[in-house]
Amino acid sequence: MITFSKNILLTFDVEDFINANEIQALYLILRILNKYELKAIFFITGHMAEKISRYPSIVEMLNRHEIGYHSSSHSVRPIIPEYTDVKSYEKAYKISIERETSHINPLTGRIEGEGGIIFLQNMFYPKKIEAFRAPGMCWTPPHLEALRDMGIKYDFSSNITMSKPVHYKGITFYPYTFIQEWNGRLYDYQCLLSAILKREIAVLDIHPTLFVNQEMWDRIYLKGNPLQLINAHRRPSKESASLFTKFEMLLKQIRLLQRAKMIKTDINLNRSPNKLIVNKEKVKKCYETSMQWCKKAFNYKPKFILNHFYEFFEDACH
Repeated sequence: MITFSKNILLTFDVEDFINANEIQALYLILRILNKYELKAIFFITGHMAEKISRYPSIVEMLNRHEIGYHSSSHSVRPIIPEYTDVKSYEKAYKISIERETSHINPLTGRIEGEGGIIFLQNMFYPKKIEAFRAPGMCWTPPHLEALRDMGIKYDFSSNITMSKPVHYKGITFYPYTFIQEWNGRLYDYQCLLSAILKREIAVLDIHPTLFVNQEMWDRIYLKGNPLQLINAHRRPSKESASLFTKFEMLLKQIRLLQRAKMIKTDINLNRSPNKLIVNKEKVKKCYETSMQWCKKAFNYKPKFILNHFYEFFEDACH
């Protein structure tokens, strides 16, 4: 039998604290994963951690998986590139520490006591929270270094690597996701096949909210913090059921490939032995990809963040 060393990582961004049906979607996803004996990484925001803590059965189910961090507040303004867009790298680092350890008011964006990664760490103790994905893959170096100093070892936000993990400054960067939404279309399967063939590790990113809602929950933040939290438009029940069925079909096929030893689905995160080597052109491309979400969705144009990227990657540039 031919065996392959390809690995597929199933990951989920758990972030929609506004719509109650996000909890239902998360519950169904966890049940389907359990049915096919597959593990995943769940990247959870501080706001969602606070909401999920009221559902002990879901916390118990999540504990069977790897828990990652998805920022304190995701889309509440200021978002990560906004509050780290200061000339001083050190100041951006300090601001990140403060905001990522706090509860952020979802209407004002102000800090209101302890929360963020501290809440997530306490909720899943003694499990360690070591993986991070930035909202919209929109990360900045001083922010990531702040998280590193709070226990984060693995980043899933950057396109600095596309096939295998690389290590730099105490952080292992995992490959960029090959797709960020699963609809069970021919295109989705083509992306999956291409990722399996071309990458050592293929990372699939799924948003539970899109199983049950027609639009992203955070659209109300695109022009600034809203006056009130407004629910997204729900999908028709048949449409949601179809998406869950297509998701289950995907897991069934992944499980079959796993049993045939054609792929692996290991979630064991480890420091990569591969050291990062880049050039200035690649650093700029990484920056441009990382800023796409804040530019397109929030119409924010960074001033100092490119310099932060150059400073961060200076030791790796050749």
